[in-house]
Amino acid sequence: MVAIELIGVMLLLCQNLFLVVFLRTNFRTYHKKEVQELPQISILIPARNEAAIISQCLQELEQLDYPKEKLQIILGNDQSTDDTAEIIQEWVANKPYASLINIVPTIAERTRQINGKANALAQMGNFTTGDYLLFTDADCSVPASWAKEMIRAAQSSDQVGFVTGVTTVRPLDFYAKMQDYDWLFTLGMVKVLSDLGLSVTTMGNNMLVAKKAYDAVGGFSGLKFSLTEDFEIAQSIQKKGFKGIHQVSYQNLIVTQAQPNLFSLLEQRKRWMYGAMKLPLTIKALLALQALFLPLVILLIVNYTFLGWLFWLTKWSIQSYFIYLFKRKISQEVSLFALFFFEIYYLFTAWTTILYYFWPSKTNWKGRKY
Repeated sequence: MVAIELIGVMLLLCQNLFLVVFLRTNFRTYHKKEVQELPQISILIPARNEAAIISQCLQELEQLDYPKEKLQIILGNDQSTDDTAEIIQEWVANKPYASLINIVPTIAERTRQINGKANALAQMGNFTTGDYLLFTDADCSVPASWAKEMIRAAQSSDQVGFVTGVTTVRPLDFYAKMQDYDWLFTLGMVKVLSDLGLSVTTMGNNMLVAKKAYDAVGGFSGLKFSLTEDFEIAQSIQKKGFKGIHQVSYQNLIVTQAQPNLFSLLEQRKRWMYGAMKLPLTIKALLALQALFLPLVILLIVNYTFLGWLFWLTKWSIQSYFIYLFKRKISQEVSLFALFFFEIYYLFTAWTTILYYFWPSKTNWKGRKY
């Protein structure tokens, strides 16, 4: 039994060590050349009951360092019951490059052939005029350099079908900071795999899709039902022969809101788990190894106390160094104190997410249940 525990813990340590090595030696940046001619772009932002926070996102969109004559902003009011539509309408009123689309329910949405957000994006996609489509959410803060940075990455190769950016969680309190580290640890793994040629997903709140790739898969309306429409479109685009890349830079760094409590966090992670379950078996095995570390190392501590604690300290050290390296890539500081508690948070949320995923309940997203 001890042999199994040792093998499992050692495999995880090797996995985390490889992540560090590849992040240091194989980190790729995809805009070595300046874009000579900026293309037409369309930015799509769906909003459902976001009246309390959407104003900040709208203000930052005005600051984008991108020629207004080559910019289209489409804001979708996804059947909101608050003042979201009125706020957007007032903002677009004197901006010829921006428009409001009122999303209507469709038969596909009512019969659960498409989720609510994908339905909104599908309708918004019908109005796009850009050569590239950029996506973010109404609760996100975008830097002025975001659009240009994503375009530079997209134009690094004719084969690029989608670009994933980098997103952090606004660390307003300690719980939010834990979510930030969790988010970046996961994104760091996605980045390492992407730079090795294994692009497994993209991220709907910081994503670019080439219009030719979008059309090739029939847009969001052409996807099969999924609670993770960003994962689904990434998979579909790659099946059409395009490739996905992950551009990590402070210039395309988007900041999003933290989940306010454990229940809302588990709701979010349950949705993500639906996408994770569609990953290749090898990737799922790597993720499973992360979750299995806790029971394995506890068993090891019971049998060999010193060895178990030594391995746990080694795992924490490698994992913390990986987060530190990734934070440096986006010009952010890291707290050693927070990293200590992150280990506890990470193992706790990993197991509660697994339990909640298998709990027989529907998944809630913006008031819709699936």
